[in-house]
Amino acid sequence: MDEHGSSPESMITLDDRIVFTGSVVDAHEWADQRGVSVKEYDLDGAAVLPGFIDGHLHPLPMIFFAMNANFEGAKDMADIRAKLLSHAGDVEPDEWIIGVQYEGKKMPAGQALTRRELDEICPDRPVLIYARDGHCVIVNSVVLQQTSIHEETLDPEGGSIGRYADGTLNGLFHEKAAGLPLQHMPRPSRKRMLKASAGAFETLAQNGITSIGAMLQSDEEGPGGAASSRESVYFPNIRHLIPQSVYSIIIGKTLDGINSLVESSTDMDERQSKPRAFKIFADGTFGSCTACMSEPYADKTCTHGYMTLSDDEIYGRMTAAHLAGYQICIHAVGDQGIANCVDLFERLLKEYPRDDHRHRIEHASIASKPLISRIARLGLGICTQPLFIRSEKDWLGKRLGDERSGMAYPFRDYLDAGITLGGSSDAPIEDTNVIAALDYAVNRGGYHPEQGVTPMEAISMFTRNAAYLQFEETEKGSLEVGKRADIVVLSQNPLDVAPHDIGKIKIVRTMIGGAFVGSAGA
Repeated sequence: MDEHGSSPESMITLDDRIVFTGSVVDAHEWADQRGVSVKEYDLDGAAVLPGFIDGHLHPLPMIFFAMNANFEGAKDMADIRAKLLSHAGDVEPDEWIIGVQYEGKKMPAGQALTRRELDEICPDRPVLIYARDGHCVIVNSVVLQQTSIHEETLDPEGGSIGRYADGTLNGLFHEKAAGLPLQHMPRPSRKRMLKASAGAFETLAQNGITSIGAMLQSDEEGPGGAASSRESVYFPNIRHLIPQSVYSIIIGKTLDGINSLVESSTDMDERQSKPRAFKIFADGTFGSCTACMSEPYADKTCTHGYMTLSDDEIYGRMTAAHLAGYQICIHAVGDQGIANCVDLFERLLKEYPRDDHRHRIEHASIASKPLISRIARLGLGICTQPLFIRSEKDWLGKRLGDERSGMAYPFRDYLDAGITLGGSSDAPIEDTNVIAALDYAVNRGGYHPEQGVTPMEAISMFTRNAAYLQFEETEKGSLEVGKRADIVVLSQNPLDVAPHDIGKIKIVRTMIGGAFVGSAGA
């Protein structure tokens, strides 16, 4: 896993660095010559890889999701009801009852969660439900009454308010409209939040993750709306709970949030936190039919999604970040949304050329080969989420139609075009299980397997490529002398097992900065 592809049989770490790789005999000789006393770990043939890098997750929403009713695996409305009522007993009387990870497309035919269903379950307390994609919320009538949202309320620019056939509100709020109820949501109790914080990040190390790209809102711009406007300010308060090094990606209307973090106490080498990237949302998601598509959705022909910001607004934010020297990370899912952003990147880099900008597209979930060629020519990177395929494969073909479904998550085409493709989870939207993500990058759960990548390419998505997208390739991403001692030990080598068995591999130990973390390293 070094730049030459060699596989040394031993390694020595000192403090937080790798100081030697090579044979066991040479390792002992190296230590003896320098008078270094070593503690030896015999891994009994297990595989050692560079620590995994999850390039795009949301740490504060991870805590939020951990403290609320989780509908993961719910099969019908009866499951939703049971989970919601069970959770209601744990919520303080002055808090809203919150549910997360609702996936309407997996409900039985004729069952859907709207205001009326929520009113039947909880008629007297405010309830808000997050759709799995994080770009839609559903509320009951109590929330509408408390927030004074009614039939005359207009759709905000870049968002839409759902309605029944008779024109009355159905409780669904898409994209920027989600901020209308969210801005009124009371803060959760400190006791419940601290309890959730303590356990929210344990699974990162258990999944071999040693470094993260943390999405942090700095104002009302972002999926959490005004309710999450101080994420970047609050983050230093939970930084000690996260052993991983952090590359911060700041969401905001302006650069105020990222500028305040740069060179602050959060931006310190010894804390391994670096705010250097600026996030922009350009469109929505497949799940909510808000990703901006060039043609209407096959199963919802009345819409082809939309851009959540105007081209002028996107370009203004792009230009400000670019000229300030920051990396641009732009959320674009639909093919038209991606194409519109590529148009703006072409304009930006023509007007203000900059070497090694490493600007990137987050998700880039569907693209034709001509569009992929344009992305490659600009030197844009892509941060993708292989486990989106696991969540969407059962319904995505119907949503996109036969002609377009093969262009979804085109990992093979991206790599063949020379694009740097990094991997991530978008947690809490998807699980942080990197082994499962490697499986879906390679095997894709059977969904258009021609777009699968090799096991080595999949590993690179979560190591070498992810480090490059964070300007950290000299620090992370491979096991080489001088780099951080970020290591994951696996039960088997992903390069040796049959590709269809990658998902069976287990994480044995994780080392972050030269120290084993979790019970396995005790």
